[in-house]
Amino acid sequence: MRTKTSLTLDEDSIPLARSRAEAEGLDVGRWLDRAIRHEAARGDVDVIAEWQASLPSEDQAVLAALDAIDLHGVDAE
Repeated sequence: MRTKTSLTLDEDSIPLARSRAEAEGLDVGRWLDRAIRHEAARGDVDVIAEWQASLPSEDQAVLAALDAIDLHGVDAE
């Protein structure tokens, strides 16, 4: 569910957000929402775990394979 809100942003941030959102084919609100989640997740393990749990099973399998490589080295299969 999305909630409409207003934000006060630095005047240099607004054109940057618009530009990046347009380049990625997103509206500014969705781009900002994603940017906030990414920033929050940088240090919050729970946010990362929640995001990973929301991924399709195929993506979760890829993450598990990457984790195995991290734990056991490049030769892991």
